[in-house]
Amino acid sequence: MDPAKQGPAVDVLVVDDDPVQGAIVSGVCTKLGYRPHFASSYHQAAERLAIGRFDYVTIDLSLGDHDGIELLRLIAASDVKPRRIIVISGCEERILSATVRMAHAVGMLDTVSLPKPIDLALLRGALAAMPEAAASRRRVDTRGSEITIDDLRRGIDNGEFYAAFQPKIDLATGNVTGCEALARWDSAAFGPVGPDLFIPLAEQGGLIRAMTLRMLRDSMAFAAAFLDTEPKFVVAVNLSASLLSDTSLPEEVERLLVEIGVPARSLMIEVTETTAMADVGRAMDVLLRLRLKGIGISMDDFGTGYSSLSALARMPFSELKIDRSFVKDCLTDADMWKIVSSSVAIAHQYNMKVVAEGIEDAATWQALDALGCDIGQGFEFSRALRRDAFVEWYRDWTARHPSAPRTAARQTASSTG
Repeated sequence: MDPAKQGPAVDVLVVDDDPVQGAIVSGVCTKLGYRPHFASSYHQAAERLAIGRFDYVTIDLSLGDHDGIELLRLIAASDVKPRRIIVISGCEERILSATVRMAHAVGMLDTVSLPKPIDLALLRGALAAMPEAAASRRRVDTRGSEITIDDLRRGIDNGEFYAAFQPKIDLATGNVTGCEALARWDSAAFGPVGPDLFIPLAEQGGLIRAMTLRMLRDSMAFAAAFLDTEPKFVVAVNLSASLLSDTSLPEEVERLLVEIGVPARSLMIEVTETTAMADVGRAMDVLLRLRLKGIGISMDDFGTGYSSLSALARMPFSELKIDRSFVKDCLTDADMWKIVSSSVAIAHQYNMKVVAEGIEDAATWQALDALGCDIGQGFEFSRALRRDAFVEWYRDWTARHPSAPRTAARQTASSTG
């Protein structure tokens, strides 16, 4: 069925200073049942964007006096963004790839590129599809500016915060090795509020320690339910920058482990490079004592900062997580593949496990397994789930991957009853 028959009319802004190519792109849109709107210059495109809303925008990088990068910047600054941007150019592949990465960096997550001369089949596919995973990542809370520290405190007191768990999978066997715990807030007043909003607010209001300790407690209890049948199950919890300078934290974490009855090896603390390098002396103090207690330390978002290799060499990490921005396009972007493959090799030289975030299809899973990457996370396996939903997912996953044990979910289910 054509996309045009599945819902409201789809509007496409075609931006190209070549009228012939513009007509070709517009023709493909018309055949799909879409409504094309042509702009032959940056200025025409800016005028149309100011008064209209478009589902797709195709942009030729060469637009005379103004280039397509300037138009991308304009779109990124607007309040209403298209579902997908398709960048078209005869430039070399690395320029196209870098343009797409720039678009992702400024918030336009669903941006793809096509080389000239245009392959009509590829163009049709790019226009007809909008990946579900990309759509699900777009969470915009327009009321975020209204939320105060008092709202956050009330949310904590009212039990509105909870841990969601995203599975981590052994890429070679398909077995579930553990999960990452992610803080979620379903506010009675504001609805779902993203962690990019409430985490900085918690740090500002002095609430981040209590929130993190609650996350640690809930995550340890979750892991404990799996340990009888999954003795290597590990739950990962993120640590904020402000807590990495709290030298009392290692003892507090150890106390929780003893209280809940979870071995230290079942806990992984995730810190970003930026967090670890903000105050190296304090960070080394905290991280070393956590490691001495047998707790794992994961370097999260590897490669996104400016001193990743320095942090890797200086800090006592036991796991490296390759950021999803490198993983999600690694099969189509040669530069991203080089970063991923190099990261796997470097981590293994340090005797560290490697986790790839952002695995969204089976082909990427298979390629990373062949590369030697150890563990994966991403929509190919599951999004982050509430505790009970994780149990149901686990039952289904182990039924489809019989090499994985099948009894842990029953243990977890009984503990939630």
